[in-house]
Amino acid sequence: MAEIKQSQKPITNPALVQAMDAMKQERNQKTEVTFVNHLKAARFLVPANIKTVQNAQANSDGTVELKEQPQISFVLFNDSEKKKFFPLFTDIAELRKWKESNQHQLAALSYRDLCEFLKRNPENEIAGAVVNPYGQNIMIPLASLHRILNTEAIAPGTQIQIGTLKEDPIELLDVLKEYLATKPEVNKAYLRVMKREDKPNPNFLLLIDTSVSEETQVRELFNGISQAAKPHLRGVELAIAPTTNRFGEAALRDAVPFYESNSGITMSTNA
Repeated sequence: MAEIKQSQKPITNPALVQAMDAMKQERNQKTEVTFVNHLKAARFLVPANIKTVQNAQANSDGTVELKEQPQISFVLFNDSEKKKFFPLFTDIAELRKWKESNQHQLAALSYRDLCEFLKRNPENEIAGAVVNPYGQNIMIPLASLHRILNTEAIAPGTQIQIGTLKEDPIELLDVLKEYLATKPEVNKAYLRVMKREDKPNPNFLLLIDTSVSEETQVRELFNGISQAAKPHLRGVELAIAPTTNRFGEAALRDAVPFYESNSGITMSTNA
């Protein structure tokens, strides 16, 4: 279950706001990709009604204990066709444009949290989300929300820097080594750091040397790796690419594999 917290510190998303303004002014592949990448990295203010309820929980000794837990119901917006949309506000100034904002509490929700909630609560029949409904008013259909979560897009001409990790993420590397050892089709794996001009933060770049080339097999392999790595990323995004295309070949420069299937050797990512 996605962890949903009440908002404690101010939430602002200046890069996302700038990306939305740029896309509204001129919509093209580059402005759309920049918007999507900042959207995925954002945390939003979400109006909600939060109350504390007592739930009975059985202990191992057979006793029953009442524990207080927060119960959250989110406030949904309706469009002109009465379709329900999940409102996402980038900051308090945007929220205050809504005349009913002071009638509700606030929760802080990441983009991934939102998608997890929508996946687990289909009965709400939510049509999608709307970002800053009284500002840029960008509506995103439900199917697009989930597709964006699992899509890594790079606009033509985007500047990308690939480098060596300053410090090895030991926990992540151990999990990847263990998982890749179950995949005989993986020959080598490299972990690098990637910084793109259209994304606010650097992310991990995992390069996979694999014997499979059929698109569906590669996608299945990468999805499995992504799921294994997900609990150990500590908030850092992970991009996965094959070593066989032009991008992968360029990203391999000066790289050392942390995993090799043939020899069983595992090595540090630091050169």
